[in-house]
Amino acid sequence: MILISISAPDPAFLIKPTIILPEYRTVSEGYSSLVIPCYAEGIPVPSITWESLDKSSIPFNGKQLAHFLVFTNVSRIDGGHYMCTAKNKIGTDIKVVHVIVREKDEKQIAPLIDAPSTVQVKYYSEGRLRCNVTGYPTPLVKWKHNNNVVQSSGNTLVINRVTNSTTGTYTCIATNVAGTSQANIQLKVTYDVPKIITPPVTSVIMGGHSHNFTCIATGHPEPNIKWTYKM
Repeated sequence: MILISISAPDPAFLIKPTIILPEYRTVSEGYSSLVIPCYAEGIPVPSITWESLDKSSIPFNGKQLAHFLVFTNVSRIDGGHYMCTAKNKIGTDIKVVHVIVREKDEKQIAPLIDAPSTVQVKYYSEGRLRCNVTGYPTPLVKWKHNNNVVQSSGNTLVINRVTNSTTGTYTCIATNVAGTSQANIQLKVTYDVPKIITPPVTSVIMGGHSHNFTCIATGHPEPNIKWTYKM
């Protein structure tokens, strides 16, 4: 007897997983069924895993069915953040959905933002931009810099080192199921003016000899030092 083992060849090309998942889902308490799909593209076809970020495990009335996260008879305990992980042989992608469970007949409030119009920060120091956001359900906050999306979320945006390239208009955008609000903050940089801390010392030099003069200055940005000669 001859046994022949045949395995499927690898695809001609491989693609890392990419997940398509909403950032939040809102549902009323007592809703009969909540189904959240986690769609993932990739070659080979990615495997899908769901887990809770706020609890040790998915609540007892929730379970994973294929790429779906399913809750029956939704209760307040089901609210929270759930992470979908898609994995294949060449990579992994992760996305998180925020499940918001509202009480029956609960009033929704659109986001309101309280933020300063201008923030000034010293050159090359840390900058913090803060939006005080209210609303119900709790709004999701995103940031843009000069209309470009910033990879950060939350009410406070931290810029580690403020330079000329990080100044400009920052937009705080708050969104929930009741609406969207946004506010602009102008980030401006201030400078430390140049200050000479070690000036050149008047010296008497014999003809034909060389001499070094020292001039040390502080300031941000770092000052350019120029020398002039007058008879």
